[in-house]
Amino acid sequence: MEQYDLTSIDDRLAIAAQVFRYPPTAHERKHGPTGYKTYESYRDWLRDEFSFRCVFSLVREQWLGRTGNFDIDHFAPRSERPDLTNEYDNLLYLAHRTNLVRNKSALPDPCGIALGECLYVIPAGDRIGEIESLNEIGAQVIQILRLDSEDATGFRRRILGTIRSHAEHDPQQFREWVGFPAELPDLSESKRRNSENTRPEGVKKSALRLRENGQLSDWY
Repeated sequence: MEQYDLTSIDDRLAIAAQVFRYPPTAHERKHGPTGYKTYESYRDWLRDEFSFRCVFSLVREQWLGRTGNFDIDHFAPRSERPDLTNEYDNLLYLAHRTNLVRNKSALPDPCGIALGECLYVIPAGDRIGEIESLNEIGAQVIQILRLDSEDATGFRRRILGTIRSHAEHDPQQFREWVGFPAELPDLSESKRRNSENTRPEGVKKSALRLRENGQLSDWY
């Protein structure tokens, strides 16, 4: 991640242009909780896993609020793979709209491909907020999730405009829009009884632990 000085307006503007930048590498799961009886019990793990945003649309909790606006999605639908209903590695964190549009359509695995090599959102200029496919996979994702619809494009345009305005005129609001939520889930063992974790080292990389250690970035 690039180093920026949030007291600099130029650096804030540079960050503002990146809020819809897709990851350059495939997502590598850091958490591995097991043992929960319902997939809803994995919500806090998934929120942290996918940086408190929808893995396909990049919409953030900070912009919508999380209650009712984000869903736990099954990569392999339950109707096809009921045996994976409560398997953590089959669960994704999606914005509610994205999940509704997806329904049961097959999508590429964000843990198997780099979405940054497939999708690009124009961050400024006359076409601000428009999304482009960089390959056939990107075109598939856009078509299935309607990421190029007037509604989705308009939303990205408004978010980019709002964050740019905060970057120029309200540094404190800017920090809130590009940073992590104020309340972060505690994934430590003492708070997670009756379950196991196949990737225990991931807890050290959780947002809360990084914040406690002074290592959490001010923006992402």
